[in-house]
Amino acid sequence: MPRNILIAEDDEQVRQVIRVALERAGYDVCEAADGEEARRALGAASFDLVITDIVMPGKDGLETIMFLRRNHHGTPVIAISGHDNPLFLSNAAGLGATHVLAKPFTPSRLLDLVAHVLTKAPATRAAEVGEAHP
Repeated sequence: MPRNILIAEDDEQVRQVIRVALERAGYDVCEAADGEEARRALGAASFDLVITDIVMPGKDGLETIMFLRRNHHGTPVIAISGHDNPLFLSNAAGLGATHVLAKPFTPSRLLDLVAHVLTKAPATRAAEVGEAHP
């Protein structure tokens, strides 16, 4: 059964690369250009995993993670960031991101992490939250 993944990423090219890699691996993918679009998508559908960039216009990734932890506790989150400041990913982990991943990363590295997260997160969403690995 395909797993549903939401990508919240403001850089269209990065979002497309992630989407294509995930779809080729058999996942169903929904895209959001920022945290506000991600919130709307989360209100309209159920997701097995959210991948969110940290630095985005409007509602950023940290706000998206906080929203998820308040409203969708068991949904695992992979936070990504290409910002030079490592505190962004550290803050994401502290707010409840399941894993963090620094950009640039290879599609295979992301797919390995997604598979790992989804293996640990049953379809019932009784996932272990707060297990952040920088």
